[in-house]
Amino acid sequence: MEKQALLESVQSWQEHLIQSYGEDDFSNDDDLLHLAKAAMSYRGDIDDSELHLLYSYFETRNRAMERKHEYYTWLDLFKRLASIDRFPKVTRSERPAHALDTIEKGLWSLQEQAIIYEIVDPDEGDLVGIPEDYVEFIREWLYYEMADENYLKMLDQLEPFDSQGNLVEARRTFGVETATSGLNEKRRESLVKSGIFPSELLREVLDKDEMKEIVDRYGLNAHKQKTDQMIEKIIEYFEQSQKYPESDEVGADLYLSCFEDIADGNVERIPPQLQGTVVNEDTTKKLEVLFEEATAEIFRDIFNLETTTLKGQNSSGIVPDGEIEQDGKWLLWDNKRRMGKFKLGSDTQAKIRNYIERKSQQHDVQWFLIIAPDFTSTAVKNANMLEMQAGVDIRLIRAKDFAEMSRYWRAEFSGNGTKLPLSIFNGTDLLDVDLVTESIESQFS
Repeated sequence: MEKQALLESVQSWQEHLIQSYGEDDFSNDDDLLHLAKAAMSYRGDIDDSELHLLYSYFETRNRAMERKHEYYTWLDLFKRLASIDRFPKVTRSERPAHALDTIEKGLWSLQEQAIIYEIVDPDEGDLVGIPEDYVEFIREWLYYEMADENYLKMLDQLEPFDSQGNLVEARRTFGVETATSGLNEKRRESLVKSGIFPSELLREVLDKDEMKEIVDRYGLNAHKQKTDQMIEKIIEYFEQSQKYPESDEVGADLYLSCFEDIADGNVERIPPQLQGTVVNEDTTKKLEVLFEEATAEIFRDIFNLETTTLKGQNSSGIVPDGEIEQDGKWLLWDNKRRMGKFKLGSDTQAKIRNYIERKSQQHDVQWFLIIAPDFTSTAVKNANMLEMQAGVDIRLIRAKDFAEMSRYWRAEFSGNGTKLPLSIFNGTDLLDVDLVTESIESQFS
């Protein structure tokens, strides 16, 4: 992630801990609270040897626990230290959280140990990350499965957790006794807040058939005879698929955030909010519909083209995936979702000629767009041949270029209702986003 965003997130996390915990939040016989106080009593700080002793205690104690949510983690220690005014600084002040430069020094220390890496980019901003080979080890070391926000979204999406009986039984099993006012929403929140690990909850509530159904619904790559693998893939999906969406609302912005993954067929990166909009057990068909709907939503709501009409999967007869009218001229488009480059073979050319001929009988068709993850060099040659045969501009648009153009328009023009001029699609060949951007800027300067 961006380095500056990471530093600010760590600072916000520290401030949250400080504000959330006081000594009254833990009982007098809380063993970890006493250990935290004992560790701090020597020189008012915790040194490396004390950290190793605490970790050894965690490991020994955790092995004796039946359920994972009873484990101690480093976060549990930080909560106790925050409650006695000893985390993240020795004493509190008006700004008790570490300054950003102090947090950055900690980042440098992790770099020196080769636990994280940094990419320096003066133009785009520095990026930091964890080497892929380390991720599973660090997750296991931290006892981390998924963020609470994503955990709650998972429970909101999975049908078994909409059952009052299942939720009441789960709370009883895990000893959760907080008030819920008889609401399932509060019951789900209580399970998340109580620290129950997602893997424990899924294993307790779901039977094998329900797990298989979830794996099928979201197109997850899991062996259906292996419960642990299905649980792992369900958690991974709901964690990873929420990285990019900025909103839960299904609309153009959510479609845009996932546009390239939809085009590539990367189903495990597509959030459940979108997958749930299409009811189809065939993952391939589901993704085709999503690709068409995403394109239509972006044309309509980001490019402000209200005349956009989605045809595609829901139409009978020989029709393109969608069409747009502007000033008496028509644009038709087809989405070609696949994992790889699109060739624009003879069968597809024949269909497109048919689309254009039928529509041209009554309307002035000027453009035909083909939107795909990428195109072969043959596709570019075939597009030029098709233009000569059909008499309209044939534009090939890569999904990443369509997404980039959409983000540009959203940032510069979408908010004031300006309509994208379809004339930017004049010509035949691969769409060049830089040239399109220059053309738009010259038109609206």
